Amino acid sequence: MQTNKRKGPMETPNDHNRPALDALSRIYRLYDDYINSFSLACRKHCADCCTISVTLTSLEGRMIYAFAGPEKSEPLFYKMLESTNMPRFQPAMTTNQYARLCTEHRDPPEEQFPEKPGVCPLLENDVCSIYPVRPFGCRSMVSSEPCRRTGSAHMDDFTLTVNTMFLQIIEQLDRHGFSGNLVDVLLKLRNSGDTSNSGDTILNSSELSMVSPELRELLLPNEPITALMIPQEHYRKILPLLNTLNHILNEAPAFSAP
Repeated sequence: MQTNKRKGPMETPNDHNRPALDALSRIYRLYDDYINSFSLACRKHCADCCTISVTLTSLEGRMIYAFAGPEKSEPLFYKMLESTNMPRFQPAMTTNQYARLCTEHRDPPEEQFPEKPGVCPLLENDVCSIYPVRPFGCRSMVSSEPCRRTGSAHMDDFTLTVNTMFLQIIEQLDRHGFSGNLVDVLLKLRNSGDTSNSGDTILNSSELSMVSPELRELLLPNEPITALMIPQEHYRKILPLLNTLNHILNEAPAFSAP
């Protein structure tokens, strides 16, 4: 995780997803302001957690393409394409689906985690090439102890609750979209031409033939929030953040309907 200054994430003022992307940017800033108030072990070039197993929503994928711009979108696509054979986590459910299944007292599907996932294809010399718009799954991977020394990230229970709440809110914002692994989401968006850039975003025939039908089946439809997974003992403390998130959602009417 890097700690360089925050930059403006979007360079496409005319894209039709701008209200939702603006809302997502506000959610990211809110989380960054919150988490940066703590003492973290994460530093620039500390990339132990930067694997290809990161997941994200389609809205977050659109933000990445908006940040890349037309010139860098094609190289980004080929990076994803070259990574399709790498072992990676591909979720069996979204966060809000898991919450719904819990409220229905149903068993969630079993997740399969690769033993040794590949390195994130967006990592360059142990630095994230899209750091200002990195997905929330990356943004929230913080630790109070160096992961390299301990072998895993260390977070307290309340931080885990905060992270889960933000994941649910981001899925709610993109509830008519989809979620999946970084590679699969970015390939799907490029395949459909829905990348928030103007110009040459739709795959040409040679590119299209490279995207297997199986990849397009590895994505999950997002769901609205049916229940927030906030333990009772955390509710009072988390309420100010939740109120701000609800305010952001209420100001994003462009994404409130299909």
